[in-house]
Amino acid sequence: MEDMKLTSKVVIPVGRIQTIMKSTSDEVVSRESSIIMSKAAELFIRTFTQECYNETKFGKKIDYRHLSAVVHDEEKYGFLRDILPKKITVLEFREIMEQKNAAELRTAEDTSSSDDDSSSTEDTASEGSSEHID
Repeated sequence: MEDMKLTSKVVIPVGRIQTIMKSTSDEVVSRESSIIMSKAAELFIRTFTQECYNETKFGKKIDYRHLSAVVHDEEKYGFLRDILPKKITVLEFREIMEQKNAAELRTAEDTSSSDDDSSSTEDTASEGSSEHID
């Protein structure tokens, strides 16, 4: 690929960046800060895309799996993990759900058995206290 050159021209529309920045803050947003954020977003996208392209082993196109692999392999992209989860098969999903349901059942059984134990202890204690009152 061609060597990345930094230019003063911004590719991402500064007006849109300024609108986003204004929508998330009550403070005045200067034109200069919008230009800097636009350039930063452009550089982020360029770097991320280059890493995804490298993941393709210099193939012809970037797929979801390449994006996801970069996000999950590189710690610096950890904030994107919820947005780009690892792709799994239906079989893997079913296994995960079965494990989750089994864990929930065990938790529910443990909770109900501990409730039964505590209620039987309370019943015994209340019966004992009623004997002392008579």
